Amino acid sequence: METIDSSNQAKPLPPEENGNKKSIIERHSVTVKLLAIGFLTLLLLIPLGMIRGLINERKYTKTSAVQEITSKWSGEQIVTGPCIAIPYIQERIANDKREVVTKHLLLLPQELNVEANAAVERRKRGIYDASVYKAEIALTGVFNMEVIEKEGIRREDIQFDKARVIMGITDLKGIRDLVSLQLNGETFSMEPGIPIENLFTGPGMNMYIPETVKPVGAPDISTGIFAAGLNVRPDSLLGKTMTNEKIPFSVTLHLNGSTGLYLVPVGKVTTTTFRSDWSTPSFGGDFLPLSHDISDEGFSASWKVLDLNRSYGQVIGGDDSAAISMMSSSLFGVKFIQSVDQYQQNLRSVKYGILIILLTFVVVLFIELIRKKAVNPFHYLLVGLALVLFYALLLSMSEIWGFNLSYAVAALMTIVMITLHMAAILRNRKQGLLVGSLLAFLYVFVFLLIRMESYSLLVGSLGLFAILGVIMYYARKVKL
Repeated sequence: METIDSSNQAKPLPPEENGNKKSIIERHSVTVKLLAIGFLTLLLLIPLGMIRGLINERKYTKTSAVQEITSKWSGEQIVTGPCIAIPYIQERIANDKREVVTKHLLLLPQELNVEANAAVERRKRGIYDASVYKAEIALTGVFNMEVIEKEGIRREDIQFDKARVIMGITDLKGIRDLVSLQLNGETFSMEPGIPIENLFTGPGMNMYIPETVKPVGAPDISTGIFAAGLNVRPDSLLGKTMTNEKIPFSVTLHLNGSTGLYLVPVGKVTTTTFRSDWSTPSFGGDFLPLSHDISDEGFSASWKVLDLNRSYGQVIGGDDSAAISMMSSSLFGVKFIQSVDQYQQNLRSVKYGILIILLTFVVVLFIELIRKKAVNPFHYLLVGLALVLFYALLLSMSEIWGFNLSYAVAALMTIVMITLHMAAILRNRKQGLLVGSLLAFLYVFVFLLIRMESYSLLVGSLGLFAILGVIMYYARKVKL
């Protein structure tokens, strides 16, 4: 009987020699998957950018709708004055010839007291609305004619008989009733326009500040404070009132406007009180109120501005562009803004979109590697598209319901959809719920960052640091 040498038996070949050699993709499957996820993440930046463009487009549409409403009602109102425009004669030599020219002095009040009450309402155009108001403005004060003598102009050169009292009002469409001026005990009806030759109206178009960059409380002074207004020529007081030392005055305006109401502090001492039923005012301009009280029923605010707080005096030249520009920049008042700007909050939420997408992909990848359950890149793409669609849902809903409620509804819809999808793909409800729980945490975290102002950067940085630490901890089990 022959014996068989076991040492000569055929031995099994290693995998490489048995025709089962692994390809490079199989040997580096995790690295390939990471590259695929990175590519999908970058690819999803395209629809995120489109969402940003859509938000800006809808914001522009709302701005156009608001402008249409305010153009028919009345725009932002800036009240300047009253002032007395007094012409005087000045001799000068030009081209070796002596000529006489007429110029104007603007005499500003020694005292100006303003009481303004505004009732605000909302006017709608489609799904958009604008804040408009009806204001009752009472202006009282005193002119002091003595300060003209300090200008060094001879009294015989001053034409008191041609003097006019003028008031700058930005939008004359807003005047609801006749305007009467009480001057030194007599009443005069004011007329539209400011017919003063060589009067510099204000900053001009070169001072325009776009809405996208100017502060929330900043008024639009691009057209100038004297571009439109009222005037009266007090002929019955010739040689009497205009030569008095002190001239008391009072005028009441019944004024419509929108967005904001501002006043130029032309008085040597200007005291102002604004009251309104609007609960979310934004005080702006060159001066903040000395005191204010804001409640759900409305607000009241008080200012006191001295001539020492400004950069122009009580008598200025009508053609003095520098002084009138400084008058324009010294105004103060209030904007009747909506408490929530959903478009700004939508833009802020989109900025965190790439973070939510990337972290969701990382969690799914960890589940895939740790639980040994493969997920096709196509399903990553579907999840990413669902996360992008969240921002489109948020934008469309926030225009109707407001930002907070829309954020909760859109987040819930997105979380439920992705949770059910991942539970079906991974064939495990607990793992699907794990992905959904992560999304819920991220959406809550982003919402808190959006609501924060002063501490959003600090909280966001600490939160990202903690998230990165968790990822690094679980990344120990992943072999590339």
